[in-house]
Amino acid sequence: MAGLLPNSDPFKQFGQLFQQRSNSASDAQAHWQQVMQLGFPHNKHEDWKYTPLDRLLQHDFSYATTSAISINKQRCDELALPLEAHRLVFIDGKWAPSLSDAHCDPYQICVLTEKEHLPAAIHPEIFLHLTESLAQEKVLIRLAAGKKAAKPLYLLHIDSGQTHDNNEKRISSSYYRHHLVIEPHAEAQVIEHFVSHQHHAHFTNARLTMAVGDNAQLTHCKLAFETAQSYHFSHNDVILGRHARAHSDSFLLGAGLTRHHTSSKLNGEGGDVSINSLLLPLNGEIADSRSYLEHHSGHCQSRQLHKTIVHHGGTAVFNGLLKVAPHAVKTDGQMTNNNLLLSQQAFVATKPQLEIYADDVKCSHGATVGRISAEQLFYLQSRGINQAEAKKMIIFAFAAELTETLENNLIRQQVIKRITDRLAEKQP
Repeated sequence: MAGLLPNSDPFKQFGQLFQQRSNSASDAQAHWQQVMQLGFPHNKHEDWKYTPLDRLLQHDFSYATTSAISINKQRCDELALPLEAHRLVFIDGKWAPSLSDAHCDPYQICVLTEKEHLPAAIHPEIFLHLTESLAQEKVLIRLAAGKKAAKPLYLLHIDSGQTHDNNEKRISSSYYRHHLVIEPHAEAQVIEHFVSHQHHAHFTNARLTMAVGDNAQLTHCKLAFETAQSYHFSHNDVILGRHARAHSDSFLLGAGLTRHHTSSKLNGEGGDVSINSLLLPLNGEIADSRSYLEHHSGHCQSRQLHKTIVHHGGTAVFNGLLKVAPHAVKTDGQMTNNNLLLSQQAFVATKPQLEIYADDVKCSHGATVGRISAEQLFYLQSRGINQAEAKKMIIFAFAAELTETLENNLIRQQVIKRITDRLAEKQP
């Protein structure tokens, strides 16, 4: 089913941004052609039935101008997590070396030229193509073979929320494009963190591709903590080699409209990947998480756990596909989606799926949707705990299956604080 036509206002807005790029290389041109061909979807598209774009596409979009950015070192420190890590700062889609750590050894960081090609997408979609075509910079991060990073790599993304006094519809849009290469036998920890400089609306688009070499290990954590007025669309790819291991957690706890994709492909035997996510939409927010995982080689294992906590008229969407190729024998894959509704107005749509083309595999998928149990509340209240505290205990116990696996204590505390703050927000 075709989407919005190329002569519609959103296409004109993004087309102007595409023309503003200093150099539209062949890759960017190809992605822009895909944007034009696919069109922006409407709610008659099955994959967009519960994630309407009307509110987003009513805006006019612009790149933030460097002269308007007023984020200094002090403000950057205020927005950053106090992590013991190598910090790279990105503002409105561009790397800010003056606010980043000067040395990030053993990681190697550089801005790619337009002539350098990045890996093809595992499972492309419209906003992936939009990010690829409009990203003003593409950053390569490499960890050499056999290296083990002593400290995590902390990627801090700050959207300035630049305002346009003469046009209330116009908002700034940012396009982040990073490619991470973990070479064979190397070990890395990477943290993505997205924050807003102020409470004005802005549109964040992010794409991170992660190539994990043979016998390499990657631990990845994404924290999307932007303001409720913002829009956050992102797509991460994880590609694993032989006997590679990757663990990826995404805590999508901000933005009025979120659409996050994780696509993974196990290309070598013995690969092991874990992909998890936690969403908490409230007050009319929509949080949409999507997973596509392909077992392309045999003797690999995958585990997925996706959870949502939905409150105050929020909407959560999960769509997951676990695909096993014909030659991927001895595959062991699990995908689970658990949803907790905290109010009568909360809504969730879930669709876990399996596509298995090989024999001799062990795969499962499932989804649950429920509310806080009256029996659990009674049990806690009968032991002197008031109802509000009892509900909080049940909510955090539900989230604990994800938060307690975080090895970094500071990140775990920040996630719990973020959940606490959001649950305390008043219903409008």
